[in-house]
Amino acid sequence: ETILKSMREGEISKFIVHKSLVASYPFISKTLRDAGRTSIPSTSHCCTAQLQKNGTGYDDLNDLLADPADLEFTIDLLKIEVPGSFEKETWLLDENEKRNTIPELKEAGNELYHKGKYKEAEEKYMLALGFLEQIMMKLKPREKEWDELNKIKTPLLLNLAQCKLISKDYYQVIEHCTSILEDDPDNVKALFRRGKANISVWKMNEAREDLKHLSTLDPSMQVSVNRLLCQINEALKIKDDEDRQKLRGKLF
Repeated sequence: ETILKSMREGEISKFIVHKSLVASYPFISKTLRDAGRTSIPSTSHCCTAQLQKNGTGYDDLNDLLADPADLEFTIDLLKIEVPGSFEKETWLLDENEKRNTIPELKEAGNELYHKGKYKEAEEKYMLALGFLEQIMMKLKPREKEWDELNKIKTPLLLNLAQCKLISKDYYQVIEHCTSILEDDPDNVKALFRRGKANISVWKMNEAREDLKHLSTLDPSMQVSVNRLLCQINEALKIKDDEDRQKLRGKLF
């Protein structure tokens, strides 16, 4: 904001910003990159504490976390609009506005999901999660306020995982559900969705473990669990038959 005040409409300028003012850049950049990336396996998590410990999933951002540096920004000021004449951009929101926007984004995502607009719903959930991460990174993990925000994050991650499951982005489903289960090992929805995703990426042992644990937690899910366990057994049987046929062909 300070930078923009010094510019004119149509101007393109470069600014070097001291590292003390851009400490949140790696987390914000990760959120934006994740929103636009394709379906690929990932080892990163949506938990701020995990990001600080395990990295962001991007080498250049990890380098910035380990060794903060001054950053150079190139800004092209396309248009100037007076306050009140436009819908406020997300990057202009202060912390209180972000907090207030999170439940609105969740509700908007839910409405889009029920209309079958899963990609659009996913974008709402990811934006809400990005706001949460930006707020939580300023707090000490496991403090009262951090824990309260983490509880808000869980249903958003579950909803995002469901969207990813529908779009067959199974590794992302596993990642998001694992992030939930690290804090809440008995989360039924996370176990079920991760179990289904594990089946789809042929992690049958992991899927069995999730489903068996789920069946001990919620007997009402037993029919669904049994159906998926049968699916695992059938898939393994087909694979064994195929392997025998291949082996028979090589021997005879």
